[in-house]
Amino acid sequence: MIAEQKPHQSTIMNDTAFPVTPQDVAALTVQEFAFDLDQVPSLERVCRLFINDANRALVWWIRFEAFKNWCARTDVMRRSTSEAWIVRDACAAAASFPLNHRWEFDPMDFARAVERMAVSRASAGVER
Repeated sequence: MIAEQKPHQSTIMNDTAFPVTPQDVAALTVQEFAFDLDQVPSLERVCRLFINDANRALVWWIRFEAFKNWCARTDVMRRSTSEAWIVRDACAAAASFPLNHRWEFDPMDFARAVERMAVSRASAGVER
């Protein structure tokens, strides 16, 4: 009997490069990044999720920290409590958005990307 695996887990060792600079932080899929954001996962849990690619686990953790920092901004916290779609769109953007020299998402550029996602979804007729 073969053990059931999650879509992004593999028995083959992956080759995510170690991120030496913020520009080296690989993009993740939305499914990889949002696997369990309802709770703050432990580093151990993230490493188990990416068991065959420790560098991918590190990339996840770097992106998660950048996402948390952006969400902790006062203006974001205020909007996210009244407009829940913001967190969902921000999570999707965080999977692949480039990081700045501080290993964070540029607040203004990231906010614009989140807004573009909302506009795109609205023009496609998808509910927020």
